[in-house]
Order: sequence, then structure tokens, then C-alpha cells
Amino acid sequence: MLGALSALPPLATDMGLPALPDIADSLSTSLSNAGLTLSVFLLGFALAPVAFSPLSDRFGRRPLLLAGLSVYGLAGIACSLAPTIALVLGGRLLQGMGAGMAAAMPLAIIRDSFSGNDARTRLSYVTLVLSIAPLIAPSIGSALLALTGWRGIYGLLGAAGVALFAVIWFGFAETRAANENSGITPGELVSTYGDLLSHRSFVGFVLLNAFSFAGMFSFIAGCPLVILKGMGLGNFAFSMTFACAGAGTIVGSLLNGGLSGRGIPSSVLLKVGLTASVCATMALLLVSLSGRDSLYWLLPLLVLNNASYGVLGPNAVHEALQPMAEVAGAASAVLRCIQMLMGAAASALVPFFFNGHSSLAMTGMMAGCSVATLAVYFLVLRPDQKRQRYAVSQVG
Repeated sequence: MLGALSALPPLATDMGLPALPDIADSLSTSLSNAGLTLSVFLLGFALAPVAFSPLSDRFGRRPLLLAGLSVYGLAGIACSLAPTIALVLGGRLLQGMGAGMAAAMPLAIIRDSFSGNDARTRLSYVTLVLSIAPLIAPSIGSALLALTGWRGIYGLLGAAGVALFAVIWFGFAETRAANENSGITPGELVSTYGDLLSHRSFVGFVLLNAFSFAGMFSFIAGCPLVILKGMGLGNFAFSMTFACAGAGTIVGSLLNGGLSGRGIPSSVLLKVGLTASVCATMALLLVSLSGRDSLYWLLPLLVLNNASYGVLGPNAVHEALQPMAEVAGAASAVLRCIQMLMGAAASALVPFFFNGHSSLAMTGMMAGCSVATLAVYFLVLRPDQKRQRYAVSQVG
């Protein structure tokens, strides 16, 4: 169930990508306007958790899940029936908000229910689902497009929201009791977010996760440009490259889950993920700079980098949320919002800098993101960890 909730955003974005030309033709609008169906969804997804997730700390996770899924499902159905692009965009904004409200909850629910190695193992499996969803979503969207047209895609997304609503209604037990001490007034929310953003360790791990996620989004945005346009290869080569590289994230997530279950500390796994990411992206950058843009050189390194996110992401999320038991909903919202904003920025910058033939825009952005993760680790997290160890030694 938690994996299905986490899969809502990638399914809602990637399933509709093959349908953009059909949406433009059907509604007599431009392709750029049709492309806004992705942008407005991401906007709603990024902002809604910040506005609504703190309510889950006050009233519990279940009411917010039900509210988010009802908005997501009804908005999807509305998109499938909309006669104009303006109404489609309005529906997609609401759908993104519903997805944002619901998809932020799995992290808080895991924080409520598990700790330590168990929490890291389950976060790995959530990352696993997040890795599989973008791989299968375009194929599902293409099949639906051929069978039902673009309206069928949004109809299925709406139906999925309704189905998940029923699952939560009948099968989900609340993991956090209502807490009247959790503030929900604007002033109290500002205070809560201010406390979170002043927590050095929390901000460090949020940024670590966000930069790593942005590196993976750089690959997602750049892969079709490099393979199809830069190398001039066909859709089969693109699909196989995308699937193989995406499988790296799956392997990394499974490896992290297994090692976490065996009691390997998150600090060790974070170092492994960081090292693998930096090595892979620096090698990718060197390949691009040397002009040897071939799958023979790029693919193994892309697989390694994606695998590093499968290890790095779950541990960074766990460490960010672990101290935030009383405000896990708000903390999850901040984490998801920053993660999606960084991913969206990276995915927009790669096409902007793509020169039509080289992989440098993609690999350069990936390398920049990995260097940023390294900087966050050494400049923010390591000093904070040293201060904490010193404080403990003084108390002892």
C-alpha cells in the first residue's frame, strides 16, 4: 500500500507523456500548452504537502490520505472529461495537489511505525517502487493511448485514486493518534517549519536526498535527448538503456534493504552511496568531455550511479525523519517539496543546455549534483555529527 501511494506521482507524470501530441490535437491547442499538464501537476505536488501535511500531525495520517486520494481520483476523472485545455490544466493542478497530500504520508507512516533497521528496510522498498513506476508508466500510457485515447489515461489514473481510497478506508489503521498540541494555525505552521529548517542535521539530510534525486532526474530528462537525438538511435535502444539504468536503482534499493536488515549502519551505507555516486558521475563527465559518447561507455556508469541512489536515498530520508517524531508529517512535506523542486529544476536545465549531439549537459548536471551531495556531507553533516559526538562525550 505504501509503495502504491508513493507511485502515484511518477505514474501520473510519465503515463501522460506519450499522449501530449494527441492532447494538443484533440483540444486544438499547442504542444507547449499540452506540456503544461506535467508542469502544473508538479507545481501542485510540490506545494500541497507543505500546506496540508502538518494537518496529519494534528488529526492523524488517515484523514489526510483519504482527502488527498479523493482529490486525486476526482481530478483525474475530471481531466478525462474536460472539453478544453484550461479545464485539463485545472484538473491536473488539483490532481498534483491530491497526489502531494497522499504521497507524503508513506514517509510519515514509516516513521510512526518503524525505527532503525526496520525503517530503513521499508524505505528501501518504497524507493524500489518509485524506481519501477517510471520504467513501466510510459508503456502503460502508450498502450492506453492506442486503446482508449488520451482520456483513458487520465480516467485510469482517476480510477486508481478511487481504488486506493477504498483500500485506505477499509484496510488502513491509523498510525498516529490525533494530537491537539500540534499547531495548525498559520503562525504555528510558520513556527513549525522554521524549527525544521533551523535543524542542521535535518536540512543536511534533506539536501543530501534532494541533490541525489536531482542527479537521477537529470538522467531521466537527458536520456531521450542523448540516445534519440544525440546518438541518432531508435526507440528500442532508448527503452533498453532506460530500463537497464533504471534497474540499477532497483538493485541498489534491494541491496540497501538487505544490508539494512542485517544491521549495517546507515552511516556506512551513506558513505558507500556517496562514493559510488561521485565516482560514477565523474567518470561519466570524463567520457562526455573526451567525446566518446557511446552506450558502451555510458551505460555501465549510468547503472552504477542509479544504484547509488537506491542506497543513498532511503538512508538520507531515514536520518532526516528519525528525530522528527512529533512533526513527521511536516518534515515529510518539506523533504518531498525540496526533493521535487530540485528534481524539476535539474530536469529543466538539462534540455536547456543540451547542444543537440553531446551527453555533456546530462553528465555535467549529474556530476554537479553528486559534488553538491558531497559538499553537503562534508560541510553540513560531518561537522554536525562531530559536535554531537563531542556533546555526548562531555556528558559521559
